[in-house]
Order: sequence, then C-alpha cells, then structure tokens
Amino acid sequence: MVSFVVGGFVLDFSIVALSVRSWSRALVIGLVLGGVRHRLIPYPFLTQFLRQRDVLPLGEEALFARAPGGLLRQFAGLVLLTLAYAALVVIATWPQAAELHRLSDKGDPLFSIWRMSWISHEFFRNPLNIFNGNQFYPEPRTITFSDPVLYPAALFTPLIWLGVHRVAAYNLVFLAGGIFSGVATYLLVRALTGRKDAAWVAGAIFAVYPFRVEHFAHLELQMTVWMPLALLWLHRAMASGRLRDGLMAGLLFGVQMISALYYGTFLMPLLVTLGVALWIGRNFPRPPIRTLAAGALLALVVIAPVGLAYLKTKPYMGPRPLNAVRHYSAEGSDYLHAYPRSWTYVWMSENHRAEMANFPRFTPLVLAAVGLWPPLSVARIGYALCLAVAFDASLGFNGRIFPVLYDHVPPFTGIRVPARFSMVVGMLLAILSGYGAARVFRRWPRAAPATFAAVLCAIVVEALPRISLEDVWLEPPPVYTPLIGKPSSVLAEFPMPPSGTSYAAEFNYLYFSTFHWHKLVNGQSGWLPPTYDELLKEELTFPSDSAVAYLRTRDVEYVTVHGAFYEPGKYKEVVAKLDARTDVELLTTAPWEGAESRLYRLKPSLAAEERQPEEGQR
Repeated sequence: MVSFVVGGFVLDFSIVALSVRSWSRALVIGLVLGGVRHRLIPYPFLTQFLRQRDVLPLGEEALFARAPGGLLRQFAGLVLLTLAYAALVVIATWPQAAELHRLSDKGDPLFSIWRMSWISHEFFRNPLNIFNGNQFYPEPRTITFSDPVLYPAALFTPLIWLGVHRVAAYNLVFLAGGIFSGVATYLLVRALTGRKDAAWVAGAIFAVYPFRVEHFAHLELQMTVWMPLALLWLHRAMASGRLRDGLMAGLLFGVQMISALYYGTFLMPLLVTLGVALWIGRNFPRPPIRTLAAGALLALVVIAPVGLAYLKTKPYMGPRPLNAVRHYSAEGSDYLHAYPRSWTYVWMSENHRAEMANFPRFTPLVLAAVGLWPPLSVARIGYALCLAVAFDASLGFNGRIFPVLYDHVPPFTGIRVPARFSMVVGMLLAILSGYGAARVFRRWPRAAPATFAAVLCAIVVEALPRISLEDVWLEPPPVYTPLIGKPSSVLAEFPMPPSGTSYAAEFNYLYFSTFHWHKLVNGQSGWLPPTYDELLKEELTFPSDSAVAYLRTRDVEYVTVHGAFYEPGKYKEVVAKLDARTDVELLTTAPWEGAESRLYRLKPSLAAEERQPEEGQR
C-alpha cells in the first residue's frame, strides 16, 4: 500500500511508498515526471499546443527604438524629464523640498544619515572596513544588521564633498528615489507602448505612489529605480538573445539588491514570472536562456561582496521570528486603507495598521483595468501574472506564495515585512496603467492631449500630502568637542534604554557620532545583537561599581551623560554619583537643549597601569 503525502493529503495506490513534505515539491516532482514522460512518449495534444497555436502580440511596440536626435539632444531630453518628475515629487512630498534641513522624525532618518555617512567616511579610507560600523562595539559587520544602502550612499557622498549638510544631503537622496524611479518607469513603458504620453503617466504614478509617503522615514524603501530598468532589459534579452542585454539585466538586478535588499529579493519571483511568460510567448527560444544565465552570474559577482558579509552575519542573526513575519503579513482589506499622510484620502485612513496602508489610489486602478481588458498581449499577460504574484506575496503567511518562498528561497527568510510587496504591486499597476493610458489615447487620438492633462491632474490631486516635519540638530552637542580629531576610542552614551526596549536617543547618538567617529557601545538597527541587551542589563544601575566595571570590560574610555534626555532629578543623581567616584574624571561640561551634557573619562585601572610598562618592555 502506498502512502502518498502531499500538503496534508493522503492517497493510497500500490506497493511503493513516496512521501513529499510540501505541495511545492510535489508540483516540481510532477513536472519533472511529466517532462520525462512527454520526452519518451509525446502527448499529442501537448505537442499540438506547443507547435500549432496562434501567436499573441508581444506588447513590445518600441523595445529597440532609438530616441530621435544625437546624444546631446537625448541627454537634454532626459534632464528635462527628470526635472519634470522632480516637480511632481516636490508636490507629493511638500514641504520637504522647501525645508531640507528638517526631517519627518528623529528615528530612522537619523539612522540612515549615520549609515550613509559611515560608508562615505570609510569608502576611500579603508573600504575593507566598510561593513564594520562604529556602533555596538566590539561587534563586527554592524552595517549588515540592516540594509546596506550602498546606492543611496553613492548619491550622498558627492553631496557631502560639495559641502551640503548631511541632513540636506539625506533629504535630496530621499527625494531622488521617487524621481529616478519615475524616469526608469517612463523608459520601460515607452519601450513597451511606443508612446511618450502613456509612459509619462506610468512614471508619474510610480514616482508618487502612496507607499512612498507611508514610508516617509525609510530611505531604502524609496530606492526602486533599478526594478523597472531590470524589467526593461529582461524584455530586451528575451527579444534579442544578445549577451549584452542579458548581462545588463543581471547587472541591474544585482545593483537593485545592494541598493535595497527588500526590493532585490522581491524582484526575484517577478523576473522569473515575467521571463517565463515572455519565453513561452516567443515559442521557447534558446539564446535568451544562455544570455540570462550569463546575466545571473554577473549579478552574483555584483552581490558577492555584500552577500558574503551578510552570510557571515546570518548564522548569528538567524531567520526572522515567525510571529513578527505573521504580524506584518497584509490582508486583502488593507488595500482599502490609506495612510493618514494622504490629504486626499485621509477619510480612508481610519483603523489602518502600521505597514498596512496599501490603498493604491483610483487612477492606477482604473487605468490598469483598462490595460488588462482583452485582447491581451504576451507582455500584459506576463505583468498580470506578476501582479497576482506580488499581491499574494504581500499577504505573507495569509497568502499562498510567500510561505513557499520563505521555506525554499534563502533570501526570503530575512524578510520581516511581506506587506512591503505592495510597493511592487504599485510598480506593476503603474506599468499596466501605461498600457491602459496608451489604449485610451489611441482610441480617442483627438482628445489625447486633454485626456493626458486630466489624468496627470488626477495623479497630482491624489498625491497631495499632509506631511509634518521636525527640527533636527545641525551641529552636535558641544560636549563632544574634546573628542573631535582625537584617536579612535570607545564611548558609552547615557541615558541608555531599559533592557528589552527601544529608545529614540540611540538614534541621536548614532547621528552625533558622524561628527566625531569614535566607537560606540550604543546602537540601533533592524536587528540588535545579544551583547547589546547584555549591555543594557548591566547598565541599569549606572554608575554603580558593577556598571562601571562592566564598561571597562567593553574597553570604554569615555562616557557622556546628557541632561536633555534624563528626567531632571535622575540626571542630578547620576552626575552626583559620578563626581563622587575616584576612578572617573570629569573632562568638560557644556550647556545643550536647556540642560547640560557632561563628558567623563574612565581612569585606567591599577591592573591596566601595571601592564603598560610590561607591554612597553616587550
């Protein structure tokens, strides 16, 4: 008797026993066995379907068309296009462009400023040390505890060299995410539809997609520029079979991965789904397989330096806790909730959940529906399949696709928020909206200019924001002045958060460190190492003997105490105890934020002083 187990189903046949642990593996086994069976004894109906079927239109109207004019004219056109999208993004994020020295909050934006500043600081000094950020000392590879943001840092660095303040530079890079993503989507949709007006609509939708405003504090979640370009070169590679197109597709995928790990990971099932649809639509050509394989190898080369660093950290971090992943798995109803920062749809923002305000707005929904109206092309079928995959994956463990990816595709074990797939949903809606707009403009050519203007107005009105900004310190507290320019040492910042909790001041300490670059035992990131929680537990009684002794075991030389972050009574108690200690030396006191900050130095212990001559003799 056979026990055939597939996803919980038990079927009995004859004497052979076969056990399959999941339905996905059963599907793979079935496809392999079916392929072998067809190879040995072809199925007549399948052979007829593969060889004698009607060919659908491809939906790639101007895939290899060149823009008119010479290189100078093309470059000027690209600059004007970028400026136009910049104006649109400025409207959708107002008043950010007018207040570049302010931030949406003092949390993740300060963390991103620290990440980009560290990469910029180390890249030309010691590039091999680029992942060893100065937080959580002595932990290695602390940049890998979150997204590496290498592409944003590449935009950030020249701005710093030009003398732009790091806060303003951060905001410019942040806004560039939507601007360049609009340009990239324009290029893709113009190649697919052959129409500039339709491409403009698609780019505008993606440039100001609501997910960007919902995640106004998350820099890396704005970095979507490489996804549309990777799709464009996938089309070109499938159409031409040329090695250069396959290599370009792989390069763009690799760059997207090191720009934003979430989107690089999300792009993988998208490329496979669209690639298979285009391959079938072109009647199974062989050359693209070779060229895309070469592109995959190039992507591995691009990703390898970052990937190796993350692989070293991964065993330490482990997979994301399932409870957290389930919590951040979207539900279908979340696509009916807007984020409160939307001025137009604030009435749809009640009862929204964090990370789950996924309403895409009406314009892309209507235009995408028009684009999906039959008859369909191969490309539109491919994008419809991609949309279904992305939507279901955004449901996380509430859907069917993400659990399979989580179990069988290693990068997905690091995904904490499957609902962020909704940004990919937005990109696909934008592309399909381009097809829909092209269909409308072709159907009524005389009304096309007026229709185009009306659609753009609708996009702008739907994108109107309700954004409030906060002041941020443009200079560090003066208490750090004695540390600037000194050899690197280890610094402990107080107050620290209670054990097991998060504390906004840790973001401040990271930001302040960009002015002096000493090592910190403090830190904040997407993942917190066990040694950090140990530190917080040991320092609950600071400045007790045990707390100060523990700081010495972590090689701490300096301690700062910020009255602005303490309750007044607690601050006085802490500094009184510190002043009473004979093993702690007060270096400076400086007023800051209506209170005072103090810098102390831990005097070398007697054992350390005794070791110094011995070490010198050696």
